[in-house]
Amino acid sequence: MHPVLESLRSTDRQWLIDTLYAFNSGNVERFQTLKTAWGQQPDLAANEAQLLRKIQLLCLMEMTFTRPANHRQLTFEEIAKSAKISVNEVELLVMKALSVGLVKGSIDEVDKRVHMTWVQPRVLDLQQIKGMKDRLEFWCTDVKSMEMLVEHQAHDILT
Repeated sequence: MHPVLESLRSTDRQWLIDTLYAFNSGNVERFQTLKTAWGQQPDLAANEAQLLRKIQLLCLMEMTFTRPANHRQLTFEEIAKSAKISVNEVELLVMKALSVGLVKGSIDEVDKRVHMTWVQPRVLDLQQIKGMKDRLEFWCTDVKSMEMLVEHQAHDILT
């Protein structure tokens, strides 16, 4: 942790660290829980709606990032639940994220699904790096399985 943030730990300003971590992870629920602390800051309270929109975008990015690249189908319900918005607002949130280049993908309004193909790279915390490591290990296992399959069936393929 950065020394400035470390100096705030276990003080009456701990809420700053918690709010930053909630933002970084796109945790809308945690952000709303911390409102009693950050809501007392006039600048933050005055811009609450804008902060909420930004953390909802980060929530969508995090939902995309934490899924394996070949399983990035998100339902409107899942997005609405995580971002703490109504299902009717999901399409607008996704369109905003697409338009500003935070994610790439497509919206299937009929099935109420979003298929994400890419998420904007950003600074990761240790938990996000661990998740990425786990996904990479899973991918390596899949590649190894495919290698073994090809190796065992190479004769059939070549003849």
